[in-house]
Amino acid sequence: MIGRVALFLLSGCFGDEPPDPGMAVEQVVAYIGKESSDPAGWATDLRAALQASGIGVDEQGVCSVLAVVEQESTYEADPAVPGLGKIARREIEAGLKLLGPLSKHGVDWLLKPVAEGASESFDARLAKVRTERQLDELFRDLAEHYTGGAADIPLAGDLLMRQFDQLNPVKTAGSMQVSVSWAQEAASDAGVPRKTVRDLLYTRAGGLRWGTARLFAHEADYDRPAYRFADFNAGFYASRNAAFQEQLAAIMELELALDGDLLAYPKDGGRPKDGETMGALMAWRAMYGGDLSERQIRRDVGKEKTAAFEQTRTWEAVRATYKERTGKDPAYARLPVVSLDSPKLSRDRTTAWFAENVEHRFKACLERS
Repeated sequence: MIGRVALFLLSGCFGDEPPDPGMAVEQVVAYIGKESSDPAGWATDLRAALQASGIGVDEQGVCSVLAVVEQESTYEADPAVPGLGKIARREIEAGLKLLGPLSKHGVDWLLKPVAEGASESFDARLAKVRTERQLDELFRDLAEHYTGGAADIPLAGDLLMRQFDQLNPVKTAGSMQVSVSWAQEAASDAGVPRKTVRDLLYTRAGGLRWGTARLFAHEADYDRPAYRFADFNAGFYASRNAAFQEQLAAIMELELALDGDLLAYPKDGGRPKDGETMGALMAWRAMYGGDLSERQIRRDVGKEKTAAFEQTRTWEAVRATYKERTGKDPAYARLPVVSLDSPKLSRDRTTAWFAENVEHRFKACLERS
């Protein structure tokens, strides 16, 4: 099954191949970093990923993808993560806080069993995991053990099972560390099962395919590669929206979080809510908004993750106010200020740090040829 879908991916069926095939595999090889043990293999799969996404196989596209690969995995389709088992256990313990005083017992109860056909408990297997794929497979076995009827589930366990998807700490995967949920949604139109997408993300072809698709999924008039890399990390149009927030803050003489989110998005999903940026917009409307209604502003802000936001009256009016008040042309983009929240990071990092590091790798890649 996986082999057939991988061939489907490589055939470009998720997107039309550009009329100009661009660089040949042999030319792409020249851009592959020396860390790779299989330059031709990476070049072949990268070329296919760019074509499947409708992106030209030129040095800009090639180096954009390779820069992310080198930052996130150093040419490992399923990169190892030091201390992954311990990291995962901490995430499970944090996820079980809903059980209150029973949380410690919940972890023991969850990991004590042995899956059908296995020789070790889930706990023992967890201590040995080294890669995200191993961890992901363990969690899927765990889910099957409980939700498949292989175990009696006590009351606390029943509550736990309703949160099972959230307990799996593997949220990003593959050589480009693309969002698993985003890849699953992107592949759904082609009828690729969600489980199969997870499996494919741990292959070189699949990780490149959906990582490339995510990197170039939106059009933006950026004049620096770093802005697109920041969006890859923080969300669509985060760099553009952070500039809009900065301009709004300057107009209103307020401190706003320049995180690229004009609405507040709950970590566990659900509908976005008003945050400090929306509050500042309402204050701006009262002073400078003219005939712009609150309803219109809310409708416009609802487009913040799309290119269409730039055609809204709210976008145009705030930027016009900024120019009038400061005498400066409003910038189209700036790097968002977002702290990276990942258990796999050993130190505090930000989206700006990620974007600037990837941009440095991008420039180094261009020089290789």
